[in-house]
Amino acid sequence: MISDPENLTAAADICLVVPTFNERDSVAPLVAELEKALADFAWHALFVDDSTDGTERVIEAIGRGNPRVAVLHRDENRGGLAGAVVDGLQRVSQGAYVCVLDADLQHPPAVIPQMLAAARRADADLVIASRYILGGSTGGLDGPLRQFYSRGLKWLAKTLFPRRLTGITDPLGGYFLVRRSVVQACQLRPIGYKILLDVLIRSHWETVSEVPYCFEARQHGESKASFAQGLQFLEHLRTLVWDCSPMLSVPRLLTRLHVPGTPAPVPGQP
Repeated sequence: MISDPENLTAAADICLVVPTFNERDSVAPLVAELEKALADFAWHALFVDDSTDGTERVIEAIGRGNPRVAVLHRDENRGGLAGAVVDGLQRVSQGAYVCVLDADLQHPPAVIPQMLAAARRADADLVIASRYILGGSTGGLDGPLRQFYSRGLKWLAKTLFPRRLTGITDPLGGYFLVRRSVVQACQLRPIGYKILLDVLIRSHWETVSEVPYCFEARQHGESKASFAQGLQFLEHLRTLVWDCSPMLSVPRLLTRLHVPGTPAPVPGQP
C-alpha cells in the first residue's frame, strides 16, 4: 500500500524513487540530506519498500510530517531491488525527470542538482552519476575483490553491447536520472539489482550525459551484495542479449515464428 497517494501527484521539478530493504536507520538521514540538497526545487520521494524490519513504518512517520515523502510497501518482493525501482518508476506521475538512488547514503544527494542541471543543459534523456570519470571515485566499494567484480562485470556488459554502451563509463551504477516519459514508455525486465543496465538497453533514449560522484561508504546496515546477486546479474545479461542483441535478431525471429504467443519485437529496440 502507499502511505499517502496524494504525494505522488503533487507538482514537482523532480521525483525520486528510492528502493529500500531493511534500511530503517538510513531513512531519516537520507531525507535530511535530500531537504538540504533540494532546497531550491519542488520534489517528492517515493520509497518502494520490501523490508521486514519496520522500515516502512519509519517512512510513514516521516511522511506524516513531510508531505513530499511517501512509501509503497510491497507485500511480495517481486524482482528484488530492480523490481522495486520498476514499480516506483511506473507510479510517479509528475516532473520531467525521475532520479533513482539507494537509501544507504552511498549515493550522495548533493549530486542531484548537478544531474538535473546536466539534463536540462543537454536536453538529455539520461544522466548517469559515474564513479569512473574525472572527479568520481569508487571508494565506497567494500575491498579490492568487489572493486574487481564491479570493473569486470562492467567490461563484460560493454563488450556484449558495444554500440549501445559506447561512451558510457558506469552502465552498472544505481544512481541516475531519467526522463520520465522515456522510462514509462518501455517495458523493463530486470533480474536482480542492475536496473540502469536494463534502462540503457531496453528504453529508447537519444542523449546520455554523465556527472562524477564519489561512491560513499555505507553508514548504516550491511551491504546486500552477494554471490547470488552476481549470478542474477549474469542471468540478467543473458536475457538482455537474447532479447535485444542485434546479432540474435534472426534466431529471435525464427523462435517467434515457431512459438505461438511469443511477443513480437519492439520497434526500434537495439
